[in-house]
Amino acid sequence: MTAKPLQISAPSNSCGNQAESGQLVLRFSALSSNDSTALIARLSHELSEHVVFQSRFDSNSQWITILPVVSKARILDHREAIHQAMAAYIQTCTELIGKYEADALPQEWTADDHGEHCQFVHASSGQTVEAPFGHLTHIDQIDPYFFAVFVKSTSELKPVAELIVHDFHDAARILKTMVTASANISSI
Repeated sequence: MTAKPLQISAPSNSCGNQAESGQLVLRFSALSSNDSTALIARLSHELSEHVVFQSRFDSNSQWITILPVVSKARILDHREAIHQAMAAYIQTCTELIGKYEADALPQEWTADDHGEHCQFVHASSGQTVEAPFGHLTHIDQIDPYFFAVFVKSTSELKPVAELIVHDFHDAARILKTMVTASANISSI
């Protein structure tokens, strides 16, 4: 790998210059696409409890982010609660889309139809459901970010919500781990 010296920087957030929850950003001033891909693959293999991805690429630098995610052991410890959360998400999506399409959505729900999805928000609980218009038939069709938002806004799912620090990445890890156990939603 031919690269100029490694620079490590933490991204800024609204609280200042602190790194977010153990996030590490590696900044390379010169790194070929092939070398970047190889480095990401190697780091991903070596750091199994992290997600590694290219977070920025421009003419001056490439950034590779290393982010800790929920461990597989914690996911497996909460497997039943996760199955219940997945089933609740699928059922809620199906019910809300059905009522919306039948023009029978209860007044306590607002709907924001945008393309292939519709976002529903419950007025009193704040529960948020981003539901696809197509029918969910496989676990791998569940969008990680939408699942995270649903879980975090549903009080009964607090044990699963506590597993999710980084909405997309932790939910993706949870869903990917669950996919290996069961590829069909009907088995949830």
